[in-house]
Amino acid sequence: MPEQHDPEQELGPKITSAFQDHAGAQGMEKTGLAREARRRVHRRRQALSMAAGAVLVVAAVGGVWGLLGGESPVATSSDSASEGKAASAERPSQGIVPNSESEKASCPVQHPIQQAAAPNDVPTGTGLDLSTQVTGLRACRYSTGQGGLLGQQEFDAAVAQQVVDAIKVLPERNPGLPVFKCAPQAAKPSEAIALRFTTAAGVKEIWVVYDGCTSAGFFTGSHVYGLYSAPLKLFMTGTVRPSGGTYLSALKDW
Repeated sequence: MPEQHDPEQELGPKITSAFQDHAGAQGMEKTGLAREARRRVHRRRQALSMAAGAVLVVAAVGGVWGLLGGESPVATSSDSASEGKAASAERPSQGIVPNSESEKASCPVQHPIQQAAAPNDVPTGTGLDLSTQVTGLRACRYSTGQGGLLGQQEFDAAVAQQVVDAIKVLPERNPGLPVFKCAPQAAKPSEAIALRFTTAAGVKEIWVVYDGCTSAGFFTGSHVYGLYSAPLKLFMTGTVRPSGGTYLSALKDW
């Protein structure tokens, strides 16, 4: 007698297979999620490792500079500005007298040369010894009347020394200049120049007389040097250059 077909028996294997397929699908899904999770964790570990490596490199560079006694190779803007100012202060322009020295030798509005009874009346202690090293020069042209300061010009150490060297080789008098006989009111020069030299001992002067009719030349208070054009050409420039003078007319090449 043939066996009767039992639907429940046929359905059982199918259900079992379906459950197994579903479980397998879930397993595969779980396996994929796990794989993705592991990949993300791996990438995160790599990022952390790279960051840690960068920190170690920076620390190593800093340590090397520290051992060498140097500062960090990265300069801030404030450090750069400070270094620029320091460099500027250490490298003054060539031929320019520093402000402090320039102010010391500046031309005073009122000067003894305006009231001096004679051109050689250089105040004691203010005349320049021509063996002294000079570091700068301010030439000051004055009116001995009511005009006051007529002009001034500043020169660097090189020109200042040239002026001194040109004066100290001169004789006491220039025999080529005329000798005048004149009334007392015409004897006094209408203007004169004070050469103010900067030295280690302070400002020292030489007075230059080229007008009037008593005497002419370069006066230090202790010595007189004749008036010649060679030194005049070095400092009689700009507003320091006079329009004329009694003895200048006789020199011709000043």
